[in-house]
Amino acid sequence: MIKQAIKNRLVKKRAEQYEKELLSKKDTYANWYQLRRRELVKELENADHSEGAKLTSLTVRYSHLRRKILSGEKLPDIIIACDDDGHLTDHAEMMIKDFFAAHRDIDLVYADEDRLDENNVLTDPWFKADWSPDTFLSTFYFGSIFAIRTSALSLINPGWRTASDMESKSALKNDEREEALGVRGELEDSVRSWIYGNLCLKLAQADGGFSVRTSDEPPVGHIREVLFHATDKKAPWDSRLIKESLTGRYSMESAASRLVSIIIPTKDHPEVLLRCLGTIEKYSQTAPYEVIIVDNGSAMENRERYKKIVSDFNENIRVVYLYRHMDFNFSRMCNLGAKYANGELLLFLNDDIEIRKPGWLSYLSEKAKLPYVGAVGMKLLYPNSDIIQHAGVVNVRVGPIHKLQYCDNRETHYFGYNKGVRNCIAVTGACLMVRAELFERVGGFDEENFAVSFNDIDLCYRIYERGYYNVVRNNMYLYHHESLSRGDDRKDKVKSERLSREQIALLTSHKALYGVDPYYHPYLTQNPAISEFEIGMEDMLLKDPVFVKPKKLDAPYPENWTDPVLRLGVEYANSLSDYFHGPFAGKEDRGYYIKGYAFVINGDNAVYDRRLLLKSRESGAVYEVPVENVYRADIAHNLTDQIHEYLTGFSALIPVGSLPAGEYEAGMIAVDKTSRSRIVNWSDVILTIQPE
Repeated sequence: MIKQAIKNRLVKKRAEQYEKELLSKKDTYANWYQLRRRELVKELENADHSEGAKLTSLTVRYSHLRRKILSGEKLPDIIIACDDDGHLTDHAEMMIKDFFAAHRDIDLVYADEDRLDENNVLTDPWFKADWSPDTFLSTFYFGSIFAIRTSALSLINPGWRTASDMESKSALKNDEREEALGVRGELEDSVRSWIYGNLCLKLAQADGGFSVRTSDEPPVGHIREVLFHATDKKAPWDSRLIKESLTGRYSMESAASRLVSIIIPTKDHPEVLLRCLGTIEKYSQTAPYEVIIVDNGSAMENRERYKKIVSDFNENIRVVYLYRHMDFNFSRMCNLGAKYANGELLLFLNDDIEIRKPGWLSYLSEKAKLPYVGAVGMKLLYPNSDIIQHAGVVNVRVGPIHKLQYCDNRETHYFGYNKGVRNCIAVTGACLMVRAELFERVGGFDEENFAVSFNDIDLCYRIYERGYYNVVRNNMYLYHHESLSRGDDRKDKVKSERLSREQIALLTSHKALYGVDPYYHPYLTQNPAISEFEIGMEDMLLKDPVFVKPKKLDAPYPENWTDPVLRLGVEYANSLSDYFHGPFAGKEDRGYYIKGYAFVINGDNAVYDRRLLLKSRESGAVYEVPVENVYRADIAHNLTDQIHEYLTGFSALIPVGSLPAGEYEAGMIAVDKTSRSRIVNWSDVILTIQPE
């Protein structure tokens, strides 16, 4: 009884310590913002603001913006427009004026924002993409703050007429009261429509925002800093507010005269192809199309079945069957199909795609036909579910990832990311449409370097590098039976090695895009394991790393301590240089970084202290390293019956020279501080320490 009472007190104490630590790490954004604000203040103190100071500016609330611009009064050089609810940050006006002074060809700029909750705590950061014309046509993603160079108003006609019938009920007496007299509450749709369509859309059009990019600088500016603290979390205004535009928004007739060539690689899955073709025929009544099937070596029996399928479908549509016996090379198969295509638009489609909604082909083609648009894809869901598989590719430092993969599509994620039309750096080749002339101009798929993987990403990167905007339509979805035709490459060692080679080839083929994605904010997480949009606290902390020297154990821990009940996932184990620079890293001169997650199954994770283990493959010596607990909501959400599961992440930084050169197996020990139990487990991840 006494022992149990003592243990209960220890468990309670550990739980209290856990909750205190969780509180300090859970509010990740507020902590991140304070660190970033200190950095920003130093940057601004060292910057030259002389040119920006020459510009005059006025802050105007949204509810008064139309009246002010149409008033006929003399306007300042810059109008900073912001939502009625909330306020600018201390440095917002200075940064906006500096931006316009440094970018004399840009007339429209927007910035990032967050929200002050009822407890005056910063939350809900909205880190926006750089200029994204198709996202803009889908939703007013400028949000609560943008600014205009007033001299550009002569380029457009936002409604040059008397303002008497447009004035706010709360008319202003002088400019100085603009900031104070914002009317709180929802804006009328007429005001929103004027701001969205008559002002911002026309300025973006006049400045080339809906043309192929001709320089690295976007035609519409984006200040990648929080310049506005809102008081409410606003839903972005949608495109129904735009009365007239060049949008190419969906219409059933938009592609009625444009032939689409659907190119489908396949092998030994006639029943899968039959389902795909059946759903194409059922749900593609409004757009003309042909189908080109490319088979790289099916068995004779399946070839005959394919021919029968083609014969049956040829009664209604043109279907071509190309048989070429060769090793699997997705790029070559797609290029071969493109040579036989007659369509103005090419749609590369996996044979395991299943269509369930009409109009899908027109949704793709009405965007792909636009001259400034490159590749167009569509949201993909896992079969018979609402689980997202693909909602647009994001390029982080390790390479391309599918953001929001495994998330529920019934929910609205990150300011509507999974619901509208989005510009993105790339889309998956499982469903990719592109104009035939553009596909030919960029050289098609790369057969030599990307036979199996990343061929779609490489194609999209080359299209982006030519100045085009790639698009994913997240307002329509298809079902994708992923990897049905050739399995999961990561579970096969040979395929996994090939996958790694092609990933390195992708990174080295597009050096300027390493860790760069104009449609994914650099302050968001670079961790490929996190599907949701989260703040990149990890990168912020690594700017000022705290290193810990490993301690060599006198002897390895007993074998009977090893137990898979300690679940261990090592997500990164390499140098800091490699973490930030990948294949372009130089010699490491700081240290090594190991991170991941670890938890005890069906255990109270608050009672355990965890320490990283590194076992030398050469000598067998084992080293122990203290770890930092890391808040991992993504791990916790997948654990249903765990206790104290939010601090399951860990990280450790080891200085150069603290371990002999060689290879080390990474493991973990969990020490129960309320008893004497110890649990050890090892991963298959190897940390390589380079010679100094």
